[in-house]
Amino acid sequence: MTTKPTKSTKENIKEAATKLFAKKGYSGMTIREIANEVGIKPPSVYAFFEGKDDIFLAVYKDALNGHLSIVESQFKNNQSKKVQLYSILKSAIDFQYKEDLKAKIIVRLMTSPPEIIKEDIIKRFGSMELNEYKILSEIFRQGIENGEIKECDSHALALSFQCIMDGLFWQMHRHSEEEIYARLDITFNQFWNGIEK
Repeated sequence: MTTKPTKSTKENIKEAATKLFAKKGYSGMTIREIANEVGIKPPSVYAFFEGKDDIFLAVYKDALNGHLSIVESQFKNNQSKKVQLYSILKSAIDFQYKEDLKAKIIVRLMTSPPEIIKEDIIKRFGSMELNEYKILSEIFRQGIENGEIKECDSHALALSFQCIMDGLFWQMHRHSEEEIYARLDITFNQFWNGIEK
């Protein structure tokens, strides 16, 4: 009989910090609270992280990497460009619902980042967004080249698509899950009808 591997202490620390940050905010929680949530002594946290800032940057990085990996995986799936693009949007929404706490952290860190890590947060988000843009731009370039998408500027299409992604992400905080998936279909179909060859 095989046993399911347990999470590492480092992963448990990040998970506890995610929960507490989503609930209390960056300044409203402490290393002691994180340690208590994990069931370790506060000094043990420092064996894995330099401090609270380091923990939150790791959590933020994981959330951004999770989002980017969705875009990358759909790019590699060898489907039509229409299917790839729709799947990117749907998978991103699925990820946000599945990883609700990470989504809340992204919102909190983007709208009111702690001053001490603000520059690093902006830099990491910019890097993720640039990588996402490059993948999207390539999807559109290939779609134009293979005749699925009419002659357009792939740069403009990639930026427009990122705005659709951002818009759906922000709407998730105001509408029901059912409504978001309905809006996804409407928005994507309008976008695709405008660029389809």
